Amino acid sequence: MKELAELRRIVNGQKTVSTKRLKPLLDEIQSSYIQTGNKVKSQAETIRKINKKYSVANSKAARLSVHVQTHEDLKKAHTELKAKYKAAMKELHNRPK
Repeated sequence: MKELAELRRIVNGQKTVSTKRLKPLLDEIQSSYIQTGNKVKSQAETIRKINKKYSVANSKAARLSVHVQTHEDLKKAHTELKAKYKAAMKELHNRPK
């Protein structure tokens, strides 16, 4: 960030600086920190939502005795479950009465 570099250059040069020159730099730095903080907060919320979805998927999979670590594992488990269901239904309908 160029404002922070400018402020560092001023401090390292130990110049006397007017408030008129420092205020815009400090305002820009503060604004940047606020924006970064908001982005981090938003990303943390997104990560929490994703983790919650995987937690729910894992708890459902655990009830079916399947361990899920990735989305691919979940799709594979779902495909296997559908195949087992289809086979069971076919067997049920083809059973002699």
